[in-house]
Amino acid sequence: MMTLEQMYMSSLSSPSIELQTCNKKINIKFKKGTILTNSYISMLKLIPKHDGFFVLCHSQTLFTFCFKKKDVTYLIGPEIINNNQKSEHINLNYKIIYLSKILSTVILDKIQCYQQIRFFAKLIKLNLDNDDIDISFNHAITSTQLDDTINTVNINKDGVHISYVYERALKSAVMLGDSSAIHSTFMRLINSGRIGILSNKGEIRSIKNWGIICVSVTLRAAINAGMDYDQAYSLNDQYVITIESLSVFDDVMHKIEDILKDMAFHVQNLKNFHLSKNIRHIYQLIINSPETNITVPELSNQLGLSEHYISTIFKQEVGISISRFKIIIKINRAVQLVSTTNLSVSEIAAKLNFSDQAHLSRTFKSLVGTTPSAARKKPHFIDDWNIYDFLNINVG
Repeated sequence: MMTLEQMYMSSLSSPSIELQTCNKKINIKFKKGTILTNSYISMLKLIPKHDGFFVLCHSQTLFTFCFKKKDVTYLIGPEIINNNQKSEHINLNYKIIYLSKILSTVILDKIQCYQQIRFFAKLIKLNLDNDDIDISFNHAITSTQLDDTINTVNINKDGVHISYVYERALKSAVMLGDSSAIHSTFMRLINSGRIGILSNKGEIRSIKNWGIICVSVTLRAAINAGMDYDQAYSLNDQYVITIESLSVFDDVMHKIEDILKDMAFHVQNLKNFHLSKNIRHIYQLIINSPETNITVPELSNQLGLSEHYISTIFKQEVGISISRFKIIIKINRAVQLVSTTNLSVSEIAAKLNFSDQAHLSRTFKSLVGTTPSAARKKPHFIDDWNIYDFLNINVG
């Protein structure tokens, strides 16, 4: 059962964690958000040993708030505190928007921030007023734990067009009909700094031009996946008109991502139309969760059908066995992660539930023709990777 403190942290639109220290061992009592536990533990080591409230400063606008009482430490954040400073105001706001998305956190003004801090302090019976909070901000502890994330959030004014690594990852996600992969790849592309300035008429015009190019380039993947040319070009016209109708930077960026997901939806329907109901369920379940280790017996129980039946029908309709399909989808996600993230090969192996790094590397090489490490150093080694080379789904 959750405590009041945990219920409050759960209600916030930001990451948080509750850590308890006992005999030098750190136990996680509660955690919310995508910040790595090791990052929080590294932050914990920066905090003084005595009870109190402390502020960790990650950047000019990014802070984590630490409440320490006896053997328990609560870390709320990182959160973005926007003081609307005049210097670089517009550019700062663009960066703030996407930093908040990457960290899955909230943007607060100073008043909202102080209200949140005072409320939580009262909840844990820690005496704290605005003057105390001011002092903590003035003596904020510098934290470098999130530097990698902060440094990648950059709309690069010297960049040009779309990095082909991200272009390929987006096209692969569209061909697979994988909306979750589109979101993660799209956000990594934004953070890569490879969105170029394609107009001298301002950032809105430039980002629209980039969006139109991104959509046109990625739509080729839908055609390669079997979409009719007339339908594809009709959709392209609709997408361009929609992008041109917007006038707010964030709205344009949201719409570009929505358009990419819509392409994936059309491709997914195209493929699924030729699959029976039960096979479509299995097919989409594996695509949506490539890290899953769901077994044929478990699928059999879910669908109320015999293992032999679903195995036979799946191979007839998809062209390969369920186990083979699971491996190919895992490797497809590994290709995306190798291309567009800084995750180590061992971290990718763990994320996708391979037994170890060697297992991933062997499987990757057997299917892709090169190792993950080689693919990262020379991305063109995986230019020809296409999961549909392994499948046999009729798209009419």
